[in-house]
Amino acid sequence: MNTPVLLIHFNRPDITQAALKALAPLAPSRIWVLCDAARPHKDGEASKVAEVRALLDAIPWPCEVRRLYREENLGCFRNLSDGITWFLKDCGGEGIILEDDCIADPSFFDYCAELLERYRDDPTVYAIAGHNRSPIPLSQTSDYTFSNYFECWGWATWERAWADFDPDMHAWTDPKSWKAICQRVFPGIRQRLYWEMMFRKVRNGQRDSWAYRYFLSIWGKQGKTIIPSLNLTENIGFREDGTHATSSKVVCVPANAVSFPLAHPESTTISLETDRWFEDNFHSKSFVKRMQWFFSKLRK
Repeated sequence: MNTPVLLIHFNRPDITQAALKALAPLAPSRIWVLCDAARPHKDGEASKVAEVRALLDAIPWPCEVRRLYREENLGCFRNLSDGITWFLKDCGGEGIILEDDCIADPSFFDYCAELLERYRDDPTVYAIAGHNRSPIPLSQTSDYTFSNYFECWGWATWERAWADFDPDMHAWTDPKSWKAICQRVFPGIRQRLYWEMMFRKVRNGQRDSWAYRYFLSIWGKQGKTIIPSLNLTENIGFREDGTHATSSKVVCVPANAVSFPLAHPESTTISLETDRWFEDNFHSKSFVKRMQWFFSKLRK
């Protein structure tokens, strides 16, 4: 497996061990490793980071490895955004990105390799996702579709797409750009208010997220992402020691295998049905339902 792979790990040795075990049968030949430093105020974290790095120093198959171990803690946003830039520039311009808690089905890697080549020169395609969050296949005749929405639980991209990553969120802070995004992406006021709230949290530092910034960067350029009809990756990191996925009650959808040859869509037109799936189940409508439940409890 020659496609470059970036592995992003931090402070969970057991999850790092599980991720390496899952990758071992594939034995990717070109590996880049990114690991943030421990936070000074977190007791015991330095030893966990050291244990993770020891595992990453002993990858159990022969391969070319390049490592970037931070000497000071940068946090999720700065560490990952700068690390992805380093990876894509160093690896030759395209590759697969796996955070520590993402376990991929072996077919995910061939899926990414094929689509990286197929859409390499299409400036409208910004990412290839391996996850769609659906417990059943999305209702489409092809093995993937195109969407405005982005999933980072196992994904692939190109340096030419990542070059448009805007950490300063100009597409939201500029009223003209934000109005154009609202008119193109959001069908109603509910969606606009929800994303206004989310981007404000990111801007104010309440969410240390690079992924929301990449969402916005793609929207600002009228880009699109590839979403698989089947989940090809599983997130095993929903537990109390996660950075953003902290609820141990969440059961993530398991990874499935996609068959080859891939069934390609007839065009790169964005699927409004897929967009509605994400918006209604994981973003604005889901948020409204949670708020309604919360206030009903308060009233009782």
